[in-house]
Amino acid sequence: MSPETLSRIQTSSAQAWFAGGERVGYDLRTRAIVATEDAPLKVFFRREGELANAVSFLPGFPDGSFGWVKILPHLPNAAEMPKLFVEYVGMGDSDKPKDYAYSTAERADLVEAIWRELAVRSTTLVGFDFSGIVISELLRRRLERAERGEPAGGPEIRGVFIFNGGLFPDGHTHPWFTTPFLRLLPNWAFTGPGRSFTLFKMLIAVAWSKDYRVTDAEVRELQSVLDRHDGLFFLAAAAGFVADHQAQGDRLDFGRLFTAYRDQFPFLVGGSDEDPFEHRQVDLARERLGKLGLRIERLPGGHFTTSEQPQALAALITKFEGGLSETPSRNPKGAC
Repeated sequence: MSPETLSRIQTSSAQAWFAGGERVGYDLRTRAIVATEDAPLKVFFRREGELANAVSFLPGFPDGSFGWVKILPHLPNAAEMPKLFVEYVGMGDSDKPKDYAYSTAERADLVEAIWRELAVRSTTLVGFDFSGIVISELLRRRLERAERGEPAGGPEIRGVFIFNGGLFPDGHTHPWFTTPFLRLLPNWAFTGPGRSFTLFKMLIAVAWSKDYRVTDAEVRELQSVLDRHDGLFFLAAAAGFVADHQAQGDRLDFGRLFTAYRDQFPFLVGGSDEDPFEHRQVDLARERLGKLGLRIERLPGGHFTTSEQPQALAALITKFEGGLSETPSRNPKGAC
């Protein structure tokens, strides 16, 4: 039996994935997790093991935390690798308000709120797709707080792992018929006819490589994940993350952040050979930062490496985290 076949057999259903997590209250105004009955919003996360030193898994667009479902069976158990899977507002089993300012900043706010609520003291950041930009926001905030003489505002960071993510504002290569086109659509475009399976499959097919034989069952399950809580409109509502990244220019440029932090903790960035969305990012990383010691990895397949190469991606994550196990931050004195 091939690794790909085994992975598909082991894949949990969306129902099982979300049943294994929890929905908690979130107050956007105070940027805090609150009692569920008083909450303006409810957000989903999934946790495994003792979270004081958990690995934080930040999701990709548009599949959210469910994108990690094929990775999980290939990762060490909860005792060896405690895990926190975050779900942003608008994704998966989190609430999906239509009158909401979806942005990189509000996603970073939520991550920090969950860290505070769960008393995460030390973490490795693992980000896929647009969470690479969220990680840049989290790192930039710490520099800005330090300049103001304020605490870091979060756990000690052991390392940063970004795959198929947006690193440089000038490195995005999204085809015109994907996120650029989605930005032009109104929210109502994904109600009624917008729920067409045929149209959805045509739109999402570019995320897989030509050699990966995605099944209708996989596509239908992904569509059902996006449509939870009437949320297919999120495809258009949150499609501005590339423009958001580019508008912030130097502030969220990965090269500047890597230079600032490279002596504090290690980085690994990677990309898929056939990723149509961010295929220039790894080349730019090698060109601009390779001589500075940035670790860079490539895997075969399309953008959804989490679907096509779950075992290989899990092995990279495991090896990266394992290499941090002897660092002092593994047993930090306390959160910043």
